[in-house]
Amino acid sequence: MKINKLKPLLIFTCLLYSIFSFSQNLTEESKLLSKILVEIEKEYEVTFTYANKVIETIKITPPLKKITLPEIIEYLKEKTGLVFTFSTSTNILISKKSGIEIICGYLVDFNSNQYLKGAHISVLKSNIHTTSNSVGYFSIPKISENQVIQISYIGYPTLSLNSTDFLTNKCLTITLTEKFEELSEVILQNYLTSGITIKTDNSFVISPQEFGILPGLVEPDVLHQIQALPGISSVDETVSDINIRGGTNDQNLLLWDGIKMYHSGHFFGLISAFNPYLTESVTVIKNGTDSQYNDGVSGTISIESIDEIKEKPFGGAGINLLSADAYGQIPISKKLAIQVSGRRAFTDLWNSLTFEQYFNRAFQNSKVSAYSNADNEQVESGSNFYFYDYSIKLLYNINEKHQFRFSFLDVKNELDYKEAIDLEKEADEEYKESSLEQKNKGFGFQLTDNWNSKFKTVFNAYYTKYNLNSSNQELFTEQLLQQRNEVLETGLKLNTHYSISKKIQLLNGYHYYELGITNTEVVNVPDYSRIIKNVLRNHSLFSEVNYTSSDKETFVNAGLRLNYIENFNTFIIEPRLQALHKLNKHFSFKIAGEFKSQNATQIIDLQEDFLGVEKRRWILADNTTTPIIKSQQASAGFNFHKQHIFIDIEGFYKYVDGITTANQGFQNQNQYIKTSGSYTVKGIEFLINRKTDTFSTWLGYTYNHNTYNFPELTPSEFPNNLDIRHSISFGNTYTYKKFNFAIGLLWRNGKPYTTPQEANPITVDGINSYINYNSPNSDNLPNYYRVDFSSTYKFNLNKKVDAMAGISILNILNTKNILNTYYKITPESTINTINSVALATTPNFTFRISF
Repeated sequence: MKINKLKPLLIFTCLLYSIFSFSQNLTEESKLLSKILVEIEKEYEVTFTYANKVIETIKITPPLKKITLPEIIEYLKEKTGLVFTFSTSTNILISKKSGIEIICGYLVDFNSNQYLKGAHISVLKSNIHTTSNSVGYFSIPKISENQVIQISYIGYPTLSLNSTDFLTNKCLTITLTEKFEELSEVILQNYLTSGITIKTDNSFVISPQEFGILPGLVEPDVLHQIQALPGISSVDETVSDINIRGGTNDQNLLLWDGIKMYHSGHFFGLISAFNPYLTESVTVIKNGTDSQYNDGVSGTISIESIDEIKEKPFGGAGINLLSADAYGQIPISKKLAIQVSGRRAFTDLWNSLTFEQYFNRAFQNSKVSAYSNADNEQVESGSNFYFYDYSIKLLYNINEKHQFRFSFLDVKNELDYKEAIDLEKEADEEYKESSLEQKNKGFGFQLTDNWNSKFKTVFNAYYTKYNLNSSNQELFTEQLLQQRNEVLETGLKLNTHYSISKKIQLLNGYHYYELGITNTEVVNVPDYSRIIKNVLRNHSLFSEVNYTSSDKETFVNAGLRLNYIENFNTFIIEPRLQALHKLNKHFSFKIAGEFKSQNATQIIDLQEDFLGVEKRRWILADNTTTPIIKSQQASAGFNFHKQHIFIDIEGFYKYVDGITTANQGFQNQNQYIKTSGSYTVKGIEFLINRKTDTFSTWLGYTYNHNTYNFPELTPSEFPNNLDIRHSISFGNTYTYKKFNFAIGLLWRNGKPYTTPQEANPITVDGINSYINYNSPNSDNLPNYYRVDFSSTYKFNLNKKVDAMAGISILNILNTKNILNTYYKITPESTINTINSVALATTPNFTFRISF
């Protein structure tokens, strides 16, 4: 404990010493290291042991007088790059290092020649990072050769250097040139963990390449990562059902390289479908969305893959207890490169403990996990499930000013379910097969033209197609139910960026898309079929002004989007605003507001529709029974940042109109009533984060008051299905050498649900029976509580290949959390209570290599 308490003092002392050393080095002359060692031996009564060839040519500035021996040794290590080892208390061995013992540098502005304080310096593919001090100085301990050092600073372009650049001159003077075309500033880097940044427009940017570690995450799953942010959660523990400030997942705009995605997860939402190792950034916006974005009345998630052509090939591969993957970029020339990624589950070949836990979670209360007719012991069943995804990206730099990019992504999940009276028999009439398939394919190209230093255009064209196909055969009848949901969207988008001055940027653009959704249902007994197809065309003009004050204390993004829906001859005006003002060195005040709309939504097919597995189908607004969804949101808050402490508090109000009972998933008296309404959310988000170079801890609290209003229901107002009043998260991460550890807990109120009346639970009306419910969502499930743990170890297989091994444990205490409760009437006219239970203790292991 005493050593830990002294660490900040030792670090501060070394920092002061480095500053002193730098200032004295400007005036003192260099001397041979051999002569300096002789002087040290006399003064401190120690001896140095070394080979002459190791030190004979080294010259350095002598260390300061009247400092301790440990400080002198640290100074010699820094200046020489040699290894100094105490063999005894008075004998010190000197040898050459196997890697790079230490790198250091001074950051200076190119124009003003001023030192740059507070720059972020990190070693990619590791958790090593630091910041520059008041004289621009930074240092990083021993690293391997050919590792990439990335330097980023507010208002300056990010600079990448190879660790070998520091071999000839240990402390480099590095000049950075301020860039005026980028007005988006940074409030905080390494929020919670390395690789998460908060910008002045209140957006969060996650960089998986720099990502550290979070509780329960052994790999940087991009859609799991964003759930660590305030106001973002998943009430049902999935990545395909992300709730941003009390909204449903279909109210989120999800983009991959500018292509809209209508499906985001594997294993029915438990795993993200996007490869994080070729992902450059994930931008999350909760309010004040840029005017260039349409849809997503609750939030925007934009995933961008790596967009830079590297000089050398890079890539990697990995395996965990569910799947294996590989990725890489191959530069064909200085102007042309191709990058690919692929992942395939082996769940259809081997059932690991992780698979079994995920399988039980996804298919509980369904025929897939246990046949529902327990009276017939001869019934046997079996299932087969797998998933895959792969992506291809072509990068072509036409010249210095013009770039072309082509991106392709394919995602698939498939479940096959077989049941028979006796699987060993070969009679065709005794064998039934059902299947469920989800696919999302998308491709697009982007042309970026930098016409001059002030004017740039970006043109996008994209195509995306989502398919949900299900086939359900009944075992004891000949009935076959087939359902299909197809979403097809094509779009064109032009953005123009004009830099009026260093303070003001102007964004203008046009966006056109055609969206078609088809829903098909076919039944053979009785013979019935239905096909519903709708097509919608949308034209949008948008404009936005970005302003940054001269002193970089005030930032304003103000925009307007005008949508014209061709089918309904309807105009929708959507203003957007995001502003931040730094009140002083530590405090910032922020406000945001937006109007948004969206034309597609999901309806939820409940348990009876496919083997008891819930599935969701997209439908298009018709402006009558399915309205256009519109939202209004406002928020305001404060940031506080001083040294290692960051505090963020924000209050918000959100109103969303045009939702329907079909897309809310009611399992009570409102389940079969079709009507539209709205919901209103009022909430507060709070987070405090303290971090050092090796340690980060945070405490988050979210309050939500989320209420429905359906005028045609009785009562018309009642709690939202996602009305989680209180939510608390607490987490810690710690880095020790090449080890990373993370542990965290999540506690929240149980979600609302509806119970049957105690006095008169069932009404029998002839041959029909139905449940008499209490007021909708008048009760709450038990509180939710989960503790997660994860750890990784990074090492080098050789000079060119890095490796990482990791383990994660979800719900380490094996807490039984109920995610949902609903009721059914049995044939005996009694009520059966059905609980959906969260993941039990679920371990996972991964091993990865990269080069």
